[in-house]
Amino acid sequence: MTLKHSRTMKTNIALIGLLIILFSNCTSPRYLPSSDKIDVNEYGSYIKIIHKTASNMDGELIAIDSNKIVVLTEETKKCMTVSVYDVKRFKLKYAKPKHYGWTIPTFLVYPFIHGLLSIFTMPIHLIVTISVTASGEKAFKYSDKEMTYEKLRMFARFPQGIPSNIVLASIKQKLPPTRVMR
Repeated sequence: MTLKHSRTMKTNIALIGLLIILFSNCTSPRYLPSSDKIDVNEYGSYIKIIHKTASNMDGELIAIDSNKIVVLTEETKKCMTVSVYDVKRFKLKYAKPKHYGWTIPTFLVYPFIHGLLSIFTMPIHLIVTISVTASGEKAFKYSDKEMTYEKLRMFARFPQGIPSNIVLASIKQKLPPTRVMR
């Protein structure tokens, strides 16, 4: 392989990596609020539970106590109860992430104002914009490594437990109204 082909291949790999970052928008459940509406959200957070033995589940966190977690699953749209002792790991998302992928190609031209020094400033600039983009995608998420089950309660639809007058089977997924595009 010649030196020219090696450089071309490295450039193509870098370009493909940037495009993947740019177009990799993970979708979030509709019931998750935007970051400016976190304090007024009436829904539970999105949780993904990885079981020790049974199949994994994901959906809206309805309630949690010292022994069990209640999740309104995405798949069946019904509440499922899981023992906390059967949970291997969990991942929680409590708001829609901010997507800064557009900043990578947009701000890619800025290092060129440095002239010949752009050879040195371009990699630094790419590292910074990619790290900001990655941190925006990771915002508003927790896992079992960062949170206890006691703190997990505050992200449930019913943080103090399901009220006695509510039947578990009657809990349905509430979706915020969709905006009509005109």
